[in-house]
Amino acid sequence: MKRQIIIGHFLTLSMGGLVYISFRQDTLKMFDWFDRVALSELVSRLRRFTLPMADFLPNWFLYSVPDGLWLFSYLSILLVVWNNKISKHNVHWLLSVPAIAIVSEIGQWFGIVPGTFDVFDLLFYLAGTVLPILLFTNLKTIKPQTT
Repeated sequence: MKRQIIIGHFLTLSMGGLVYISFRQDTLKMFDWFDRVALSELVSRLRRFTLPMADFLPNWFLYSVPDGLWLFSYLSILLVVWNNKISKHNVHWLLSVPAIAIVSEIGQWFGIVPGTFDVFDLLFYLAGTVLPILLFTNLKTIKPQTT
């Protein structure tokens, strides 16, 4: 469980955040937050080092990977809460955020949701949902439990 919290939750959450901090536009709201908590100088130093590398990284890494990592982190920590068991009592909590992400991406494809459909977003949403379930649960526990 400790490894799952550190690697499955904190590391994936941090890696997704690091991609944003390192390579995304500084007009994002989070950069205002860094100013408010006196982290803007530290972030600026990091970005001076990382931004030149952005030209060599694929768009799917810059724009899709963080969301998949955040879904992985979300599911990992919720699975810890429920002892890595999926039941009819917690499945809606586990799958609500991934479902919103996946349905909104598909909605973009059909023009129902504003934004631009990206197959890589969809793939990383699916990977960020399925991988923690495969890694941290015993698939035999994914069944309706009678109480």
